[in-house]
Amino acid sequence: MANESSATKTSGKIRKIVIDRDACIGARSCVIAASNTFEMDDENLALVKSDASNFDSDDTIMQGAEACPVLCIHLYGEDGKKIFPN
Repeated sequence: MANESSATKTSGKIRKIVIDRDACIGARSCVIAASNTFEMDDENLALVKSDASNFDSDDTIMQGAEACPVLCIHLYGEDGKKIFPN
């Protein structure tokens, strides 16, 4: 993923969030589901917010990723293995 937005968390089952911005279509569903984690930029593409201390819960982050119609949000666990999408 050449054009990505990512963040690392220090706790919880989700440890890394990566958005493939080349695949993002600007549907905003991630922001609607998890507004403390995701935001839209000037080009109407999703970003992971920079302040990980205020992120949504892992369940809410998962809902945001699952809501994406093109599945461009990738979630990774503490072991580095991809949790979503499978």
